Amino acid sequence: MNLKRKINRHLERDRRALQAIDTGSAIAAMKEGLAAHQRGDIASAMAHYRAAISHHPEFAQAYNALGVALYDNGAVKEALEAHRRAALLKNDYADAFFHCGSILLELRDFPAAARMLQQAINIHPANVRAYDLLGQVLFRMYHIEQALAAYTAGLKLAPDDADMLHNISLVLMLLGRRTEAKEKLERAIASGPHKPESQCYLLTNKMYLCDWDNIENLSADLVRKVRDQKLPLDPFSFQGFPTAPDNAAQLACALGNAQIVSASLSAQEDVKQFSYHRESHTRIRIGYLSMDFRSHPMAYLMTEILQKHDRDKFEIYAYSYGPPDDSPERHRFMEVCDHFVDIQNLNDSGAASRINSDGIDVLIDRKGYTFGHRLGILARRPAPIQVNYLAFGGTMGVDFIDYAVVDEFVVPPDQQQYYTERLVYLPDTYQPNSFRPVSDVTPSRAACGLPENAFVFCCFNQTYKITPGAFDVWMRILARAPGSVLWLLKPDEATAGNLRREAAARGIDPARLAFAPKASQAEHLARHRNADLFLDTLVVNALTTASDALHMGVPVITCPGQTFVSRGAGSILRAFEMPELITADLQAYEDLAVAIAGDPARQHQLREKIARKRDTAPLFNSTRYTRHLDAAYHEMWRLHQAGEKPKPLSIRPVNHD
Repeated sequence: MNLKRKINRHLERDRRALQAIDTGSAIAAMKEGLAAHQRGDIASAMAHYRAAISHHPEFAQAYNALGVALYDNGAVKEALEAHRRAALLKNDYADAFFHCGSILLELRDFPAAARMLQQAINIHPANVRAYDLLGQVLFRMYHIEQALAAYTAGLKLAPDDADMLHNISLVLMLLGRRTEAKEKLERAIASGPHKPESQCYLLTNKMYLCDWDNIENLSADLVRKVRDQKLPLDPFSFQGFPTAPDNAAQLACALGNAQIVSASLSAQEDVKQFSYHRESHTRIRIGYLSMDFRSHPMAYLMTEILQKHDRDKFEIYAYSYGPPDDSPERHRFMEVCDHFVDIQNLNDSGAASRINSDGIDVLIDRKGYTFGHRLGILARRPAPIQVNYLAFGGTMGVDFIDYAVVDEFVVPPDQQQYYTERLVYLPDTYQPNSFRPVSDVTPSRAACGLPENAFVFCCFNQTYKITPGAFDVWMRILARAPGSVLWLLKPDEATAGNLRREAAARGIDPARLAFAPKASQAEHLARHRNADLFLDTLVVNALTTASDALHMGVPVITCPGQTFVSRGAGSILRAFEMPELITADLQAYEDLAVAIAGDPARQHQLREKIARKRDTAPLFNSTRYTRHLDAAYHEMWRLHQAGEKPKPLSIRPVNHD
């Protein structure tokens, strides 16, 4: 956060206020301080502000100005204390409360920041920036509806404020109100300076809406800027751009974000060098860091792995910084870990100190650049070995993460050049799996809105993965497979309408699109029994959804690209020992889908093979997978103990039922 830009505007206001006051010693020193501050002479400004305070110990404006100068000089915590003193001396001093809230937001003390910013608004209800910062605080506390209210109130005062329009759009997207988010992002782009971040989220939001007007031109323009300028767009959104950013572009995006993380860290005064001690424990301590120890798809991938780590060799910690829930999944995580530590209310420095004091040897980042990440914790290096695992399909571009866990299909060895981490190759697949709970009740096709005798293609990926190119292929498949239908997850009505219009534009009756409404995980899995073939998306593959389909006996076909996220389904199929469903190009993908749809005997053979492989292939063998992961962690630790730098690792397969 550029606090200087946000609060230095108040200095001139203080200067003008002092013109009418008598020229006593305190006032004279304050004026000299303001003049020096405006010249950029921070040291002189601080000296004059302190002189003013020495002449008049209850001079609230001098404390407030001193706080600004201290912040400009990098003394963040001292700045906070100066602003707090100003607010204490003058309880109607809106600027002092605002400055306190600004710094507390930066320090991640969100409850205190919210109180300070609300008080600033109570005193000065026209403070637009206070509403903006309050919205940011509430968003980070996951008080989403309250954040929306704060931004809405601010926009009533400043309807064309580009920053607030951008920020409220992120809240609206999270709430699923994507049509409103699109309108706000378009206004943000029109109202403010050219903001690539707003363009990035507009593109992503259009992908969710399947609103493809001009989307490929916008995508190509942003990809070009990222490649040429290392523009720090949101890396997770960037991966899914419809023009398929290649590995070099994704690395450039990650490096741009890494520069922001590094600059943020260097600007903070609470960064300390940690030492690593292993005097009190013999087992290797593994720490998993995530906000998703709750009702989340991670639960279906990770719970058995955490449970099955070899407890003779490893001690397992979970560090949770997400909003706690009372779900069975969260309780299960708490049961299978040796230690479950809630760090939601700790700032990055406090969280890193806790992790280090627990003696973690290998810290696993389970968020990457996905929503809610806290890279500031890892940037402080609380553990001697830090690993990018499972959350983000690509490089982080930072120097404080040593390894990335992959397999040779998702990241072929010749792609190491696009990763700042050393690559650790697991033998089967990078993705863990376990069997999911499935409802015993299978709804009828009629209950699912499906024709009784039609061949049912399906794809249960989120709509942002459906690119115009993928949809082109799907519609050609429907045209070549008469009477077939395509079954998708039910989006909001605007998105469903866009998909129907896109189908009609490609000569396909929109009635051949069927939509599956939201259901529990167990019910959703059960209705897979009504599908015949899962069609993978292209730029970003099916991952958990591909495993779900195979688990339920539905064949999956894919066409791998060049990047991690476009090769995930191929990795899954390889681990399921069905490589014949991995196609070489889009024409082969289309032809295979049509051939399967027209050949009942082949459909039966695929179903029989899936039934066999479900019990014998490595994909769902969580014990085997965990032994491989254990071996990877053990080898990382062995190298560290030997004083060797991280290097690429290939883990040998084990035979373990």
